[in-house]
Amino acid sequence: MAGSRREKLGSILSRLTGLMQSGALSYEERPVWYDIVKALPPKPSPPQKEVPNIFYPEDFVRVHFYEKFVQTDPVMLTTQIKTIPQRFIDKYIELHRLNAVPTSDLFQQTVSVLKSEGFHLTTHQEKAAATAIKSSFKQEPGSSSEKVEQKLKTVNLNTLFDQ
Repeated sequence: MAGSRREKLGSILSRLTGLMQSGALSYEERPVWYDIVKALPPKPSPPQKEVPNIFYPEDFVRVHFYEKFVQTDPVMLTTQIKTIPQRFIDKYIELHRLNAVPTSDLFQQTVSVLKSEGFHLTTHQEKAAATAIKSSFKQEPGSSSEKVEQKLKTVNLNTLFDQ
C-alpha cells in the first residue's frame, strides 16, 4: 500500500506540506526532520528504465549442457583450471566457428570430443543411479560415523558452558 501511495500522491515531504497548508496539521506539530528536508531536499530519483535481458551465445549452450549433464567436480575459484562445463562451451564454440560439424550434430560431436580427451561427463540418469546404489548399502554397525552420532547424543550440556 505504501508503495502505491508513494507513486500516486508524491513524496512524504509534499504530503506533509499539503497537510500543513490545509490546516490538518499545525506548523508547531511538524516533525523534527521537516525543516532539514525542506532546506535540503533529496535529489530527484532517476527515471525507471527497462533493463534489457543480456544473453550471450554461450548461455544457450550452457542451458543445454546442464539439461543433460551435471557438474560433479568441485569448482576451484583459486585456480585458473577450467571446469568441464566451461571446456564444453569452449569446444562447442570452436567447432561451431570451424563449421566442421552440422549444427544439429554439434552438441553430440562436442560430447564425443570431450570424452575422447579423457573427460567424464555425468548425465542426470547416471547420477541418480549412483545415488540409488549408494543409498541401498547399509552402514556397517560400529562404524566411525555411528560412534560419532552416539557421542553427540551423550554430550553433557553443563560441561559445554562451564567457565
